[in-house]
Amino acid sequence: MVLMRRTPFVIVLRANLRRQAGPLVALLLAGALVAVAWDKLYARGRWGDTGWVWIGEMCGLAARTVGVGCAVLLAGWQGGAEARDDAGWGATTSARGGVTYQLIGLASGIVWPLTGYVVAMTVMVTWPYPREPVGRPPLDMMAVDAMMLTAFSCMAYLVGRTVPLRGVSVPLAAAAVALSASPWSEPLLGPLTDLRFTYGGDAVPGGAELGAPPRPSVWLPWCKAAVLAGVAAIAVLLCARRWKTSGALAVVLSAALTLLTLWPQGPASGSVVNSRELRCSGHHPAVCVSSAYESRRQPLERLAERLSRRLEGAGPTHYLLTEDSGHTCQDRDGVENAWTVGISAHEAISMQNLADCLTGASTSAQARAVYGWLTQETNSRDSTALSGTGGPARLPAPERAPWIGRYIAAVAHGSRPPRIPGPDGEKP
Repeated sequence: MVLMRRTPFVIVLRANLRRQAGPLVALLLAGALVAVAWDKLYARGRWGDTGWVWIGEMCGLAARTVGVGCAVLLAGWQGGAEARDDAGWGATTSARGGVTYQLIGLASGIVWPLTGYVVAMTVMVTWPYPREPVGRPPLDMMAVDAMMLTAFSCMAYLVGRTVPLRGVSVPLAAAAVALSASPWSEPLLGPLTDLRFTYGGDAVPGGAELGAPPRPSVWLPWCKAAVLAGVAAIAVLLCARRWKTSGALAVVLSAALTLLTLWPQGPASGSVVNSRELRCSGHHPAVCVSSAYESRRQPLERLAERLSRRLEGAGPTHYLLTEDSGHTCQDRDGVENAWTVGISAHEAISMQNLADCLTGASTSAQARAVYGWLTQETNSRDSTALSGTGGPARLPAPERAPWIGRYIAAVAHGSRPPRIPGPDGEKP
């Protein structure tokens, strides 16, 4: 068996097994990661809409809090203990070289937290959920989290060796958790929460704000993992007193971090493997649907065409339906003659829902009149408003479309809508 061989790495692992410190850390870390992820999933009641983006977000949250804290505590304590016991002489007298010696010494601080993370992610990936999660396991995000734990462990080991004070690993762990969860870490690790599906294919005006952020570059997560691995390598080289090599690697990583910071990463960060295709069909208006909702394209096309005729050219130019879209109107978005309406994937596609979006949340006479005109619905209360102020139907067709455009634009921008013109009232 492998553990029967008398190699330095095996000796370290067997010592940990006998003392049970390393395996205990791995077990506690795995249990804590799974507990945090499940607590978030249950507490927010998202089992009915479980996707790998949401599960990956919870796993990343657990890794950057509980995972980083446990890994830094163990590695920082180990580095400080070695310095206090004057164990550095082995690096200068070892026939295997300083780097190999440091890797052997770092085995406990890296292997066991990383083992706990791998066990926790294996449980999350293979667990029988109440519903089959949407998408695929975010393996690229998990690789970034694993390299993050490795980098923090190596840096904590280096700090422990440099500042061998008892108890220094506790504030070091708190600082590491704060750093990994801070906005400063977003260019390298991505946002801690609010991960979303991303979309490739056809572009939609205002799509990122309405629920269709663009797909990130395929190489981006793996590049982040490689940079974190480089940070871990620098820490090991510094422990081994390889000043020139570590300095050269630090220069390369500084350039890579600068490029990552300047590289446009879009309004949402997510797993590359959890990206969907977005396809648009038709013109004036165009209906843009993600691959998961192709079965709802035709009903939405019929409704969009009907609403477009009703609005007489003043209606939306694009209708968007994705996993994250909602009943939201985006007027123009800086694009000439472009106007997108988001459709909620969790509600029925109906003229009433679209009319609510176009008229806003107001209960004024103007909103009720326009809503009734769009849906061809009136009741005793709305009919008074329609007859008392004059509705859109009272306008001749050449004047109606410009007035509707002014009204909808005012609602979208939060400004005061124009008064509904009456027979002898205001003209648009």
